[in-house]
Amino acid sequence: SSEAKAANDHSDFMGMLLELKVLEIDRSRNRAIFSERQAVQGKRDEKKSQLIQEMVEGETRQGVVTGISSFGAFVDLGGADGLIHISEFSWVPVNSPEEVVKIGDELDVYVLRVDLETRKIALSLKRLEPEPWQTIGEKFQVGDIVNARVTNITNFGAFARVEEFVEGLIHVSELSDENLNHPRDVVSQGDNVKLKIIRIEPERRRIALSLKQAQEDLID
Repeated sequence: SSEAKAANDHSDFMGMLLELKVLEIDRSRNRAIFSERQAVQGKRDEKKSQLIQEMVEGETRQGVVTGISSFGAFVDLGGADGLIHISEFSWVPVNSPEEVVKIGDELDVYVLRVDLETRKIALSLKRLEPEPWQTIGEKFQVGDIVNARVTNITNFGAFARVEEFVEGLIHVSELSDENLNHPRDVVSQGDNVKLKIIRIEPERRRIALSLKQAQEDLID
């Protein structure tokens, strides 16, 4: 019968101690309605509130990736979820969060922001590593010939990402000795090229590159 089936469906709960939330009491009918789901959710909300209150911006926490979307990844920090926005995965551009993490990954995250009012937590992976401009002098020197990919072209030159580390400018005057109508006459977006570093200004986050000087050095 349907009553027997209903009894069997709840047989797993026999003898269990449950924490329940009282939803309704009808004394005239000697009836009370409880909810285990709302009791569990209430406990979770209480734990999340406590965790958010304890969290400090700038600290490192451990978490587990629980969800991935086009704009980032959600990480369970032990009762509260935080978001790693796609811009906070790496100091170099990331096309998709799946390039860096997958669901179930255990990882360390940097607590970027904690909003007590909205109860939102912003996390970062890249902040656990030094910013490239802080260590550029350890990796590159003026005069180095480096591999780079052209990322953007403007009227005054082309931008190129140096070995997936930092982005620099090839001024139009450093593309060729010939008079150019436009930088596109020499390079296209996506081109892989060898460039010479002619100036590094870490305090201004600038690096100047030269295509023509690199070609001259390689020929010599």
